Amino acid sequence: MNFDSPPRLAGPHLLNLRGSRPTLMGSRCVQCGELYFPAARGCTRCSSAELEACDLGSEGRLWSWTVQDFLPKPPYDSAETETDFRPYGVGYVELASGLKVECRLTLADPKRLRIGMPMALTLEPYRRPPRGEPTFTFAFAPIEETTA
Repeated sequence: MNFDSPPRLAGPHLLNLRGSRPTLMGSRCVQCGELYFPAARGCTRCSSAELEACDLGSEGRLWSWTVQDFLPKPPYDSAETETDFRPYGVGYVELASGLKVECRLTLADPKRLRIGMPMALTLEPYRRPPRGEPTFTFAFAPIEETTA
C-alpha cells in the first residue's frame, strides 16, 4: 500500500505507518508485561501505572467473526446512508502475542471467512466525503488477499 502523502486516519494513535506495512501500536506494562490495544494508562493485571508504547505487529489469525449487514447507529460516523451502506466483516484477530484485537475485516463473505485463517493488517477507506481525501481505518485482510 503506497500513498503519495500520509493518509488521513480515523485513529492515528493506533497505527505506525513507518516501513512497508502498517503495524498496530499499543502498550505494554513494564512491571508484568501485559499488552493492551488500544494503549492503556494503567495495567488491569498488576495495577501498575508504568506502561510503555509498543509495536504489536501486523499479522495474526482470525479468532472469530461476523458480518455487520445494517448501518450502525451513531456514534458510527462513516457518512454512509441506508441506501449506500455496504456490509462489512467484523472480527477478532489473535496476534502472535496472544492479544485479540477487535477489528474491521476486508471481507464480508461468510463463504470465504474461516476461523484460524492468517490475516494481515491493511488500511481501508472508512469515511468518503463527496470531495476531498477519504479517511482510513485499519482492517485485517486474509493474507492470500494481501499478497495477490
